[in-house]
Amino acid sequence: MSRTNSSSAVPREHTLAGERLALLAVFAHPEDESFGPAGTLAKYAGEGVDVSLVTATRSSTAVEFSDETGVRARDRLCSCRASGIRRACLFDYHPGELSQVAPEIIEERLVRLIREVRPQVIVTFGPEGLAGDSDNRIINAAATAAFHSAGNSTRFPHHFYDGLGAYAPQKLYYCVLPRSVITRWGVRGLSAVPDDRITTVLDVSSYSETIKNALYCQRHGAVDFIRWLTENPDVEWNREYYALVESRLNKKPRREKDLFAGLR
Repeated sequence: MSRTNSSSAVPREHTLAGERLALLAVFAHPEDESFGPAGTLAKYAGEGVDVSLVTATRSSTAVEFSDETGVRARDRLCSCRASGIRRACLFDYHPGELSQVAPEIIEERLVRLIREVRPQVIVTFGPEGLAGDSDNRIINAAATAAFHSAGNSTRFPHHFYDGLGAYAPQKLYYCVLPRSVITRWGVRGLSAVPDDRITTVLDVSSYSETIKNALYCQRHGAVDFIRWLTENPDVEWNREYYALVESRLNKKPRREKDLFAGLR
């Protein structure tokens, strides 16, 4: 995994005095945070971290626009409230439409949001998402590019006319599932990474009800999954796993229990 420093950013071991901790989660679909890092978002929101979420598409299933406008929007709002997310943004693309959008357009929108929200930590799925979805691959690439571009004053300088200066996030994480967990679950079709790529494991056992509530918000996609969790008591959903893929901190611990390690 590469952990490179951007030439436009000054490494910092800790946040500046008075600077609030902030986390930005970037996903392709409204339900991704519920099936991915719902416990993580709830954990940090509960600790007073400013947690923001952006999703690129309205939903992961092909439905009529009128249905998306109502049911899907309510699902997303319900999920955010369940997880304690203060701010949610929707880029309003349709599922499968991202491949028709120029990558720089998506990157520019993410850079603008990063410069506005000013998160120290950015979280997104790995390149394959949870199941190899093409929209997830596109958002992964865009979020990774935006992580580097946001602190570069030569990238999208028209933002400065809106009062948004260059801002370099400190850490970029991919939310992933270790191969050993997938093997233990006996589940097919989910993307997994080798265990030695896991750098950060968060204990989210205190937020199991929050995770379940966020899942229940996704009425169109959660019923079968919740039934599977209920019928398989050996399946543990008490930990969430991350790979630290970029860091501007000088010290890069090999194992972490906090996405803000080195920042507080």
